[in-house]
Amino acid sequence: MALAPLTEWSIDSSVRYLNHGSFGAVPREVTAAQQMIREQMERNPNEFVRSHLPTMLRNARARCAAELGTVEERLAFVPNASQGVIAAAAAVVRRGTKIATTTTNYGGVVLGLRALAQRADAHLIELPAFPPTSATPETCVAEIAEHIGDADVLVVDHIVATSAQLNPVADIARAVRTVRPDCFIVVDAAHAVGQLHPAIPAGVDAWISNFHKWIASPRPSAALVAVSDRAARVLEPLAGSWNAELGFPLSFDAQGTSDLSAYLATPAAFDFLARWPREARDRHCRETVSAAADMLAQAWGVRLPTHPRLQAPYMRVVPFPGERRFTTQEENAAIVTARQQFRAEITVTSPGGISGVRLSAFLYNEVADYECLRDLPALLPR
Repeated sequence: MALAPLTEWSIDSSVRYLNHGSFGAVPREVTAAQQMIREQMERNPNEFVRSHLPTMLRNARARCAAELGTVEERLAFVPNASQGVIAAAAAVVRRGTKIATTTTNYGGVVLGLRALAQRADAHLIELPAFPPTSATPETCVAEIAEHIGDADVLVVDHIVATSAQLNPVADIARAVRTVRPDCFIVVDAAHAVGQLHPAIPAGVDAWISNFHKWIASPRPSAALVAVSDRAARVLEPLAGSWNAELGFPLSFDAQGTSDLSAYLATPAAFDFLARWPREARDRHCRETVSAAADMLAQAWGVRLPTHPRLQAPYMRVVPFPGERRFTTQEENAAIVTARQQFRAEITVTSPGGISGVRLSAFLYNEVADYECLRDLPALLPR
């Protein structure tokens, strides 16, 4: 059964919502907290922005930093992980800089790194990565360490979005430091906060994660954490800031007029989750997604592709029968088919050239929610 009733959210009760990992879902009480902040702002915008907002942002940063095991001076709010990753990389990229990433990294970030390299006359190196069917913790480390070469910057996923693969980032950082000690290591941890405890790995420079996924904060809300002293000295926002001379993290606070209520309401999301012990939340999500994935794999006659030690806690990819790669149009058609035939919201990915459903489990899910997907492959083109 679900750990928290669906009525705590605004999700349509007729929908089986099986894709929390893509966009999250905001609890009603957190939405209400955000609305109260907006109403406070609208009662006197001038007073709010000038007199209250700076302190409210510092307080929100301090609370979120404490939840992540860091301090307020090392955390800046950013809209999402992708923007935070590009900002972190851009802070150290100059003409001739060599940036390394992997072929499995989040596509939007890779496109951003390509554009960054082109603008700065830098070089982007896309390192090969094993597909989920053959990746192990050891190969994840070895592939990067052996091919890092003389790269100045490494951007690596903490949890790979397409495959739900949990990369051993601390081990990767340790191995990279042995061959390239000064490499600036940026971790795209979009899915990490809420799934991993503790979340921030040792040995990296900058670590960026969304709050609006597994913490269920309003969108958009994410953390850019300066893990190393070097990062704290150099990180700066992509857009100009009135606080530029104040340095990190205050330079991220004053980038023109914006609705920052999602950031300010993020502590309310932590308060909501605290109604259930962390161990209970973790156990529920792990057991639900594991049982659902095993059930579908058996029904479809397939094997789960990801090594057990590389499985993200609350996410799984179950490949469709036939080991075929769908086109983008076919992926979207499968999503629509699940919606129209089963009132189920899913996402479809194609890691390693094999398409499947990426399952997510959150507090409102139970194993029975996923039963409807047993018949999905029969409705898809072969």
